[in-house]
Amino acid sequence: MAGVPAAPSSTLDPSTAAAPNARPPGGSLIPTAAPAAPTSTAPTNQVTIRTADGTTLTAITGVPSGGGAHPLVVIPAAWGFQDTSMQTQVDLLVQRGYAAVAYTTRGFYGSGGTVDVAGPLDVSDVSDVITWASNHFAVVGDRIGVAGLSYGGGIALLAAAADTRIRAVASLSGWVDFGTSLYDANTRHKAALDLMTSLQEKSGRSSAEFRGIVDDYRAFRNIPRVLSWARTRGATAYLDRFNARRPAIFMSTSYSDGYFPPASQLAFFDRLTGPKTIRLSPGDHATNEIGGLFGIPNETWTAAWDWFDRFLIPTSAAAKGTAPAPVRLLTDGGAVETYQSVAGITGNHTTLQLGPAVLGTGELSASAPTGDWSTTFSADADTTANAGTILVTKFLEGLTHRPDELNLGTVDRKHGAVWQAAPTFATQQVRGAPELHLTVTPNSDAGTLVAYLYDTDGQGRSTLIAKAVDSYQEATPNVALPLRLTFDPVAHDLSFGHRLSLVVDTRDALFYDMNRADGTAAISSPAADPSELVVPLAASR
Repeated sequence: MAGVPAAPSSTLDPSTAAAPNARPPGGSLIPTAAPAAPTSTAPTNQVTIRTADGTTLTAITGVPSGGGAHPLVVIPAAWGFQDTSMQTQVDLLVQRGYAAVAYTTRGFYGSGGTVDVAGPLDVSDVSDVITWASNHFAVVGDRIGVAGLSYGGGIALLAAAADTRIRAVASLSGWVDFGTSLYDANTRHKAALDLMTSLQEKSGRSSAEFRGIVDDYRAFRNIPRVLSWARTRGATAYLDRFNARRPAIFMSTSYSDGYFPPASQLAFFDRLTGPKTIRLSPGDHATNEIGGLFGIPNETWTAAWDWFDRFLIPTSAAAKGTAPAPVRLLTDGGAVETYQSVAGITGNHTTLQLGPAVLGTGELSASAPTGDWSTTFSADADTTANAGTILVTKFLEGLTHRPDELNLGTVDRKHGAVWQAAPTFATQQVRGAPELHLTVTPNSDAGTLVAYLYDTDGQGRSTLIAKAVDSYQEATPNVALPLRLTFDPVAHDLSFGHRLSLVVDTRDALFYDMNRADGTAAISSPAADPSELVVPLAASR
């Protein structure tokens, strides 16, 4: 099959379990004794590892001082990062009693080859690094974990689907479906791809295949080919392997991840049948984990290594203690909540209909009028409503704890429309992914709609809760078209006296839009199919 292949010579067949005292491919006997107790940290070494296809990978290693065999952790570096970026985490692993190897993925910096974008070569590289480490260190062969941040996290999951030696995996701000990361809701993600390729151009060497994929994506051609290439590079394609082998899986993601939106990860997680835990937090891509690369104590990295301890070090406190909850989320306000499943986060829903938008402003309520009304705006310019700058906006919010504010009065009603609900009489716990059903009548065959859900306080200051987008093609001009926009999942408390506000326009710098130069969109709410916002609320606790 394409994508993650049946593993190469350094990878065991997925249908067979590693036998006690088995020899790794091309290596010495795998020690099966209990791991040695952690001791002082030995100096980190810089090494070069040659893979099965002859490519050299630069790496750093760390091994606890003293004798005995140790569990092993392999860390592929993030996109555009070197092995040395993982120095802090390697040191922390060694202190816990692990042998650790962090390496620069192929095509970046001093590692050879070209960037494989989590393809079969990247996957087999993980297996080759495991084999190399097993040949050079005393490793407990049935206690091997692979972890990574972002690109490294996605590769870690793919490797766990291909190599039966991997018992535990941690994907921090990774992905499970690269296809939906590139193209979701009929919309291409512009800012994410632009930053991704810019980092690669500065730090690595792309292949002709990847350059062709990027060119097709930007030109909006051969999209089925692009998606076929992408989807084999995500763990969702190999769900059956995970459920057959049941490695212990740790995942973390951010509600507003602009690279790898979390919806597909949550769906994948709920379908896993083995040991699993996932952490959801406010923020953008990797903003909750990046500090751990710079020596700053980081709760998510610590939780990942505790997870590894639970499954790879039987004598550890984590192994003897209570298992973490399957789902742990951090609300926008900083509260921690735990659940047994992703589906269990949401209890009830409230539905708010979009009322007549006189001069581009209308009400959101359960009884807003439907029928013979519409509001029309132009698609030739953006409004002041936007989701911010990828990575930057949410990162700064995390540092300052001051989210960007929008005055809804500045939203140009010629290019968008605004709806507002009544102030709440009690705190509403919004938990899950809101959905917006719209009836739109375009004047052209193609276009894009972007929706923004805001929390508006009593002084009229609005802060963004979540965004949603959808694009359409081959529409019949001047014929009503139903659209459903799904927002990012959220964990937000709407305080007493605050209200929900909705802005709909046609552009955001995060996305490629499909708007025609003279395009317009008319929003209406037919009685038989009303335009409405469905708001998920917390389950009873």
